[in-house]
Amino acid sequence: MMAELLALTLLRTQAAAAAAVLLVLLLRGPMRAAFGAGLAYRLWALVPVAAIATVFPSLSETLGSGAPPPLMGEERAVLVLAIWLAGGVALATVILLQERAFRARAEAGRAGPAVMGVFWPRIVLPADFSTRFDEQARKMVDLHERAHIKRGDPIANLAIAGIQVLGWCNPLIHLGALCARLDQEMACDASVLSLRPKLRRPYAEALLEAHTRRTGSPLACFFAAHPLLLRVKLLARPEPSYRRQTAGAATIALIAVVTALGVWTVTPRGPLPNQEISWPGRFVGDSPVDGITLPKLHH
Repeated sequence: MMAELLALTLLRTQAAAAAAVLLVLLLRGPMRAAFGAGLAYRLWALVPVAAIATVFPSLSETLGSGAPPPLMGEERAVLVLAIWLAGGVALATVILLQERAFRARAEAGRAGPAVMGVFWPRIVLPADFSTRFDEQARKMVDLHERAHIKRGDPIANLAIAGIQVLGWCNPLIHLGALCARLDQEMACDASVLSLRPKLRRPYAEALLEAHTRRTGSPLACFFAAHPLLLRVKLLARPEPSYRRQTAGAATIALIAVVTALGVWTVTPRGPLPNQEISWPGRFVGDSPVDGITLPKLHH
């Protein structure tokens, strides 16, 4: 029964996460236009919110309404969990190998500009950085990468990679991860230019110079992430006012609450066990122990 419940929770989580990815893909464009790239990036928090909401008993389970579906069977549930676990381990291995290859290229001066490392991040620059970029462009790249570190984006990338591992069998999770990384770069661009709005032109020129070398890893933040045209186009937009940013943050919080409630409401009722669960159950001390008859104990 435990394996069946775990398999059911896994399927529910994947379905809710996929629906949340579709919702974010639908909203990120209008949110970016209305409230800026920084707030649009925060929409991706809806995906873990929707997934976590499936772990709790749904509305139909709380009310006991509706007919419960049949059990999938212990053997089938164990097979589903085994396949999912094997796929997760395989994808985690691939990510670690990609990260190791990126670090090797960085050590050889063939990677970057980027931020490498999660808990102790550092800026990685290519060997020809001083010749490829003029002084102004080098300053822009440095500001961008330092903004990544200050925003905690390397830790966000670790979380994104973790979600990809947990949802390796879900194509929408990987599409969402790709788009979230792009939105992260645009949010970082907006963060830098909000402090230095007069540097939009040299910032765009630095992006154009860097886009010919796009080397990264699932955990690194790299300066030349595409879509280049969209990033350059967004650089020309002014930052939204403080009032609009506050309204945008409130809107995202409201969407998150509605998403969690929606998942809780529409999640169907799970199967019922075919026999009463005996644990923690009841313990009855009906025989003497060392000559002493214990009283009946009920949980």
